[in-house]
Amino acid sequence: MSTEAALIALAITAAIGVTLIVAAFAPTRPRLADVLNETSQGSRGLRDVAVAHADRLKLIAKPADLALVGQSSESLVAQRVGFLLVGALWIPVLTTVLVFVGAMTPMVLTGGASVGCALVGWQLPVLVLKNKVKHARATFAGALAAYCRLVALGRLGDRGPVEALRYPVTLGTGWAFRRIKLAIDEAVLRGRMPWAGFAELAEETGVRELKDVGHIIASAGQDGASIVDTLRAKASALDEKQLAERKTGSAIRSDRMDMPVALLGLAFIAFLAFPGLYLMLHT
Repeated sequence: MSTEAALIALAITAAIGVTLIVAAFAPTRPRLADVLNETSQGSRGLRDVAVAHADRLKLIAKPADLALVGQSSESLVAQRVGFLLVGALWIPVLTTVLVFVGAMTPMVLTGGASVGCALVGWQLPVLVLKNKVKHARATFAGALAAYCRLVALGRLGDRGPVEALRYPVTLGTGWAFRRIKLAIDEAVLRGRMPWAGFAELAEETGVRELKDVGHIIASAGQDGASIVDTLRAKASALDEKQLAERKTGSAIRSDRMDMPVALLGLAFIAFLAFPGLYLMLHT
């Protein structure tokens, strides 16, 4: 078998493997019988075992991060494996195309480029997830500050603690308000006080300020303490924290802009010096 045919066969085999692996990890719609029996059979069992091993090997992000952005661990593993294989295989595929046009590339260069692209593909879903989590937590903190002010206004309007807690979530339309409403409703369905859902939501999403807000509102429900000033202070603290993070992010982005400018300056100097160096080396 010639080198060209071997590369083509390798590319086709790898493509089939990528398709099968991604299909195995991709989350599917569960059957009603599986949900009622709380069991999973067939392909789902293989996926659960793979995810358990991936979690043991630290291939999956924190559950709080995944829950905050609404992503499952199975889909993250599938993305990492898929991007890894795609990054490792597109260089050999490109090399195969170049072979047909009569251009040959060194195997060492092809292998090194494949490993580099595979590493980039392996880390890319994690970097994207971290960016989403950072943006989601900032959005949630802003919504929580607005929620605290609305609850404080409700208490000033002589609303009871429970009513002041539940009414603001009917006003907001964002995903953060929906998550808060869902946590409150779930706590009520379990026969607990509405503010008990804040601690669980804080553990689920990693937004620690939710637990503090839950404690503040619980103090009003248990001993009738005035919480208006405390809620307003908490909202102001959240706003100040977000403002500080935005200033820090702006400073970091400003520092990063120095590198492209420096590279542009070096490229301009090289462009000016190239004719003289060329004449010096060829005379």
